[in-house]
Amino acid sequence: MNLIALQMCSGSSLTDNLEQAEQLLQEACPRAGDLVLLPENFAQYGGGEQAYLTVAEALANGPIQTWLAKQAQRYGIYLVAGSVPIQAEQTTRCYTTSLAFSPQGELLQYYHKLHLFDVDVADNVGCYRESDYFVAGQKLAYFDAGGVRVGMSICFDLRFPYLFQLLRQQGCDIVLLPAAFTALTGEAHWQALLQARAIENQCYIVAANQAGTHDNQRKTWGHSMIVDPWGRCLDVQSTNLGAAKAEFSSQLLQQVRDNMPLPLHQQLQLGWRE
Repeated sequence: MNLIALQMCSGSSLTDNLEQAEQLLQEACPRAGDLVLLPENFAQYGGGEQAYLTVAEALANGPIQTWLAKQAQRYGIYLVAGSVPIQAEQTTRCYTTSLAFSPQGELLQYYHKLHLFDVDVADNVGCYRESDYFVAGQKLAYFDAGGVRVGMSICFDLRFPYLFQLLRQQGCDIVLLPAAFTALTGEAHWQALLQARAIENQCYIVAANQAGTHDNQRKTWGHSMIVDPWGRCLDVQSTNLGAAKAEFSSQLLQQVRDNMPLPLHQQLQLGWRE
């Protein structure tokens, strides 16, 4: 199974974004059974708060999800949409949700982003408040792809190692990280955090990022990559649109875990409080 992270520069036009994603998917030449990840906000980015609500769909029903199902079925792949606006009970906000589709085009799993990006960054935007238009999720999510357990996360989740530890505890061998990491924070922390999460949890990390300048003048870092359980960057797509691609090795995964059995040496249990 190949692991493929598509790097996009999404804008405010849903049609253009889907065309861009379809072109990149075709160029990546996935084989049946491969795992392909799209970046966060792949279908809508840069159109303002109201734009997310405009394209938000009911879970398992809507044109974006229909498109995703068709692409997964067309290539016979596990296709994971980095994030799609999904309707919430609150009409003024929605979820930002990662969706995993099977090679048969079935919705396998969904994950509502847990950690919302409410921070101040010294870039040309300055203030990011995702909670103004998104509702935070409340649960872990993972699915099985060809006998391999895959954990789900989104962007800002990368800074919360506890989430990745919990996914590893659930038997995840791969964790997906779709993102729209800013250029400023990406240059400083993106690769270091991805490698840390892979090393700490002895798992593959598949990270698909947005890259470039978007319609709202936000700048994203790119550098989508595949990191193996030893922390090595197997492939990196720097700033251009395209794909990072590497093969999943269950043998390497087991070797790393057997040689350094971290769970056997864990002295503090998850949930521990002083």
